Amino acid sequence: MTARPDAPTSPMTANGQALAAMPCCALRVLRLTLKRKWFDMIASGEKREEYRTPGKWILSRLEGKEYDRIEFKNGYGQNVPTMEVEYLGWAYSFGKRQWGGGGEQGKPYATIYLGRVLSQHVNMEAPNA
Repeated sequence: MTARPDAPTSPMTANGQALAAMPCCALRVLRLTLKRKWFDMIASGEKREEYRTPGKWILSRLEGKEYDRIEFKNGYGQNVPTMEVEYLGWAYSFGKRQWGGGGEQGKPYATIYLGRVLSQHVNMEAPNA
């Protein structure tokens, strides 16, 4: 069987335009920055939840979104420790005090549930100060 000569060679939209090529299995990654204490606790597997005050910025990244993993950075810049952690979802909760929770003024946090640590990278080259 041969293809029709007028058959499109790539997927088309309803109006006949070719769809842009998209990677088949692109990972959906939530990127967040952490202080050293919380970064180390997550890296060791001790801390299984991350708490964020439910403001406009974090809610715009959580509500109605799905992720495969979270990339945590300890600080800003190129030469900072990073790790990737499995994303298990989020909900509102007061959290655990020992993990930074406790609900500020009786208000719940946006609680991000963490799975396995998938990878860690510690850049030993400190930037020149």
